[in-house]
Amino acid sequence: MMEKYTLLQEKNIAELSTEAKVYEHKKSGARVLCLKNQDENKVFSIAFRTPATDSTGVAHITEHSVLCGSEKFPLKDPFVELIKGSLNTFLNAMTYPDKTVYPVASTNDKDFQNLMDVYCDAVFHPNCIKNPHTFSQEGWHYTLDEKGNLGYSGVVYNEMRGAFSEPESVLERYIFHSLFPDTTYGNESGGDPEDIPNLTYEAFQAFHARYYHPSNSYIILYGDLDMEEKLNWLDAQYLAEYTKINPDSEIARQKSFRKMSEETEYYPISKEENPEGKAYFSYNFVLDIDQDAKKSLAFSYIGHALISGPGAVLKQRLLEEGLGEDIFGGYADGVLQHYFTITAKNAKEEDKARFLKVIQDCIREASEKGLDHKTIRAAIHHDAFQYKEADYGNTPKGLIYSLKALDSWLYDGEPWLYLEQDCYFKELEKALDEGYFEALLKEYFLDVKHASLVALLPKQGLTEENAEKLAKKLQEKKETLSEEELEAIKKEEEALLHYQNRENSKEALESLPVLSREDLGKKAEEYTMEEEELSGKRILLYPVDSKGVLYLRMLFNTKNFSEEELSYLSVLSTAFAYMDTDHYSFQDLNSEIYLHSGGFSTDITSYPDFLNKNKYTGVFSLGFKFLEGEMQQGLEYLEEILFHTHLSDEKRLSEILLEIKSRERMRLESTGHSYAVNSAMESFSPTSFYHERVKGIRYYHFIEKLEEDFRKNPKNLGEKLTALSKKLLEGKNLCVAVGGDLEIYRKEKVSLSDFLAKHFSEKEEWEESVFAAGEGERKAWITPSQVNYVARVGSFRDEALPYTGALKVMKNALTFDFLWKNIREKGNAYGVMSGFGRSGESYVVSYRDPHVGRSYEVYKKIADYLRNFKATELEMTKFIIGAISEMDTPKPAYTKFLLGISCTLSHLTNEDLQRERDEVLSASPETIRELSAYIEKVFSEEILCTIGNGQKIEENKSYFDTIEEV
Repeated sequence: MMEKYTLLQEKNIAELSTEAKVYEHKKSGARVLCLKNQDENKVFSIAFRTPATDSTGVAHITEHSVLCGSEKFPLKDPFVELIKGSLNTFLNAMTYPDKTVYPVASTNDKDFQNLMDVYCDAVFHPNCIKNPHTFSQEGWHYTLDEKGNLGYSGVVYNEMRGAFSEPESVLERYIFHSLFPDTTYGNESGGDPEDIPNLTYEAFQAFHARYYHPSNSYIILYGDLDMEEKLNWLDAQYLAEYTKINPDSEIARQKSFRKMSEETEYYPISKEENPEGKAYFSYNFVLDIDQDAKKSLAFSYIGHALISGPGAVLKQRLLEEGLGEDIFGGYADGVLQHYFTITAKNAKEEDKARFLKVIQDCIREASEKGLDHKTIRAAIHHDAFQYKEADYGNTPKGLIYSLKALDSWLYDGEPWLYLEQDCYFKELEKALDEGYFEALLKEYFLDVKHASLVALLPKQGLTEENAEKLAKKLQEKKETLSEEELEAIKKEEEALLHYQNRENSKEALESLPVLSREDLGKKAEEYTMEEEELSGKRILLYPVDSKGVLYLRMLFNTKNFSEEELSYLSVLSTAFAYMDTDHYSFQDLNSEIYLHSGGFSTDITSYPDFLNKNKYTGVFSLGFKFLEGEMQQGLEYLEEILFHTHLSDEKRLSEILLEIKSRERMRLESTGHSYAVNSAMESFSPTSFYHERVKGIRYYHFIEKLEEDFRKNPKNLGEKLTALSKKLLEGKNLCVAVGGDLEIYRKEKVSLSDFLAKHFSEKEEWEESVFAAGEGERKAWITPSQVNYVARVGSFRDEALPYTGALKVMKNALTFDFLWKNIREKGNAYGVMSGFGRSGESYVVSYRDPHVGRSYEVYKKIADYLRNFKATELEMTKFIIGAISEMDTPKPAYTKFLLGISCTLSHLTNEDLQRERDEVLSASPETIRELSAYIEKVFSEEILCTIGNGQKIEENKSYFDTIEEV
């Protein structure tokens, strides 16, 4: 059967233990990359080149729409059915500036085959090209409200309104446009909200017909698979029906500029916010190279040395010159023409020319006098460690490798070009001493003509101004419409609503392959913890298969710290290792750490007590990763950080404060749903109360005030941090956790014993903190956003309502049935989430939502939905499978170590985990109906928080007791 394919290339990628082969399907022209290895977390991905010729977002809308039903699986929403009813370890689709990618992953063979089938049918035979309702729902459509006002709505339309509310996202769009104005990158593939309504259904259909053909596809199979069987299946089921064509999808190169381009654009701030010192400047230039893995890696290290690394020379120069409060950027790949970007945030508008001059002078100086070689050598060592560890969190490493393969393959290069890195680590370390990096600076970074200087300036009330322009435009459009045309819009809205209300038929539901409950493992994952004493200290040991890596985590209890002091401790967690010490500059210290370990990290968080809802443990933690032989040296660095940091360095503290403020604001704008839930929960949740003071909106406001106070009296902060550091670093507060390869610990623990005896000889007095609940609030926070994050929260914790694993099944049903249909499909919010925790803390929240009041009214109907819950055996099985899938997502070794610590500090046993799993597996429709009592308890008090658009919040002010600007 393999005669259906031509083998084009093959390669043994030894460092990934992977056999790679590239095939072309003879009849259809489809390209297939097989990455064969022993990884059980198998990945299938199909990608298409999808260059954008305008900013209507057709590629993005197509990505959403093809997953809304297909010929073989004629459901309205098979994507959602898969989320709630498969054992996927990854399931999504992504639109990039020049490609669209559809990846799935699973450890279950049967499930993996099902996912492949659904995704292939979705991209090749979607119903959306015959069903305009899908285009209207996912893309855009006209609306008419009760007052007769004409409007726009659609899932992608609202998603992109949210994206265009974040200054960094807006800036990125303009950087692309400034460097590549005549190519796909000069357009917004995701869709500009101003342009999305220009997309017609016919253009949408034509886009799919042109680009979603096997001849334009890049298929990747990864993992422990029978590759011949999968290739034969692809041929028989999909590829054989197509004949090879020329899709004319080549990604065009931007012709080089004769001189640097300049662009000035604007982003919104509130009418009350002072625009002074709020400009963004970005200097960007194209690196004129063909695909070159060695140079690509070298450019990333130059970016580390200039911009992103601790003490990076160009970043420090810009900060010292007062050219911005936060500096970021570096080397950018993943597109046809790689580029370099340097951005200053919160700069003064009049400093644009000086910003450019300082950059060019600094780069020239670095090319002549040399970059900091130790910084680059440390970055190479750190990358080599991470490459070996291959810890990508919950993202399957096969997906990371697949996306990396597309970085070259999509542009007709070898797909493994950027997958093989071991040899380049060694080559670049050798080249460091031969002037290689300085030569690259001289050749590619100086006197670049293909460059741009983008200024993104603040404009007060721009959100309101744009809303008025849109309202005027829509009113003018309405005035051109006849009564018949307005009636047609109403009928189309009604038809769309009728389509959304229509249930999937029994036949459609049964078309989707589903596992049985017998396919699900019965045993819960266990976390092993051993305990021993070392130098009088309790050592928690977590054996995990970590491929020869040892994890060390120093846990300091924060029980004896006030609310204000907790916020200062969060600043301290950022300051440690990022300030000079007695023996090192902070740049040198970080280089030493990366050269002699797998890295250092700090965190401040809290753990609930699942046995007592009013208790919790707040922890300030410092962690290291070590290979064999590295612990003693690492502990010397830890000693330097803890006891010799210059916490009174006012210049450095100023830089740290400004960066914290900048990054917190970025997080708030991009993950408003998390901030809304946390802010709402702080009245009754010990962990949210803690989180608000170390990472939430309250912390952001604390940093704003602290930065103002610092300008008046800079000495105070250093004194405060020094005193708090001394108070924190006492033996009575310390517990030590060690995980991963415990053989390394047993060989080298004498160094840890000596360290503990020297610095932490006091007896441990580890006690939980006690929380006193307050009154819940109904509050709203206004930002310049065009969309909203709408949260309602509460707690069910009661002796009569104990936690049960069935809540995980209920969450799956609630989120991907009731909430998905009402908030996403009908309400056109980009997303909606819910959660029901072991400690009783519960929430529902929307993401990039055009509504406020409408969403709160939907939330009020949740209890009724559960009281009247009905599900067939097939539907119930799906809800259970989806819950198990979330529980069984493969976890990297370091994640298992951290979860082990969490179980210990929260008093969660393996028996609890097994009971939870049993309750998930035995859940029935009756069980879910009984859980309506939990929701009634959760919503017995009205606790709300919305973050978002001021006009929408004002229109819905009756829902809130307090409304404030963030």
